[in-house]
Amino acid sequence: MKNLFIIFMTIWTASAFCASSEENRSGKKYETTLQLGQDYRLPTNQVGLMYFLKPNDLVGLKLGSSKGQESQDNISLQYKHYFGNSFYLAGDIFYLRTREDTNGFFGDIFNLHEYASYSSMGSSLRLGNQWTWENFTLGCDWFGLGQRFGTFRKDSHKLTNTTITLLNVIIGFSF
Repeated sequence: MKNLFIIFMTIWTASAFCASSEENRSGKKYETTLQLGQDYRLPTNQVGLMYFLKPNDLVGLKLGSSKGQESQDNISLQYKHYFGNSFYLAGDIFYLRTREDTNGFFGDIFNLHEYASYSSMGSSLRLGNQWTWENFTLGCDWFGLGQRFGTFRKDSHKLTNTTITLLNVIIGFSF
């Protein structure tokens, strides 16, 4: 937590001596990112390619994957709108292929593991902040909620239709 505070303070103080993120986004056409954190159902690693429609409006694709006993592959079409300097609201439509433990937290405590696999589509909304310097960008999807609206294949009836995004860190370049 202390390191997170130091990073935040460094970003905040550095931004006082340079142009705003909104000004730095103007004139850019593309943004490429790496994203790490809880997105959709599991912690995952993602890459993104966004196109600037306007300095405060982007559209693009995200591809993600997480492997292990629980796994997740995702692809999404995302639209992101900035409200001012760094705060944004993003919506996406996603395809998700997941294998997850349906017992969740209690399965870990009592060593009860029951896995389910499924493929589905859904949509989500997320809130976050993203700061842009010359060509470097750093941000975080603080929180997001989603809903699956179509399941194509599932191996269990215990699946929930809700997806959660939490502290999904974004690092990238815009040009």
